[in-house]
Amino acid sequence: MAYFFLIILGASFGSFLNVVIYRVPGKMSLIKPASHCDSCKTPIKPFDNIPIFSYFILGGKCRQCGDSFSSRYALVEGLTAGLTVWLFIIFGINEKFFMYLILTYLLIAITFVDIDHFIIPNGFVLFGLAVLIVGLPMDWLPIDWEDGVSGAFVFAGFLFAIGLIGQFILKKESIGFGDIKLGLVLGGYLGVEYSVLALYLSFAISAIFVFIMLGSKMISKSQKIPFGPYLAGGTLLSILTTTPTGGNYILDWYISTMF
Repeated sequence: MAYFFLIILGASFGSFLNVVIYRVPGKMSLIKPASHCDSCKTPIKPFDNIPIFSYFILGGKCRQCGDSFSSRYALVEGLTAGLTVWLFIIFGINEKFFMYLILTYLLIAITFVDIDHFIIPNGFVLFGLAVLIVGLPMDWLPIDWEDGVSGAFVFAGFLFAIGLIGQFILKKESIGFGDIKLGLVLGGYLGVEYSVLALYLSFAISAIFVFIMLGSKMISKSQKIPFGPYLAGGTLLSILTTTPTGGNYILDWYISTMF
């Protein structure tokens, strides 16, 4: 029953995140107008707006005009539901669960906005910082505030240094300022040790995807690539591989192979 409730909760928040992803970059209201078909402008009725299920029941099309909806809506809702359950399995219901849940939802929104518009809105970063400023002193994360502050400087500082090196070598921006600001939030959540892990995973994931996309000619060498999704992926992977005892499966594996 708990899993069912969490799936419904996660999918519902995923539906809201779809609104955020679509409207925030255009500085549109999150409340008005109500959800509607972009083609015929017909408001979507409540029974056609049930997260995940309505998309498949309607075959991904508007009931009124028959025009197709993006499959991303169902993807975001399903992803949010799945990650909500995963976090519950790792942490149970406690302060850590809710802190990481907020971060996860924030990173989902950042990922798709950055993919679409190559920006990480300041509002997202400020919201993450606000939650962090409240949560760290209250011990709602498995790190103390000193580790959080140090992690923020490590994460953002490393990205800033990579950006400077890339600017010097490539003569163009390689790390956006939005990524650096996001690094402050991520490092504050993770602390120093997990920041190093998340950075490693972020660059490893980006290298793999870029190699595949270049090899398949999906992108060109000169094409701009958003880095926010990879920072989100590396961060989430470092959190989602937390062990029941508070360790990390990836770090444990790495240490066991080295020693």
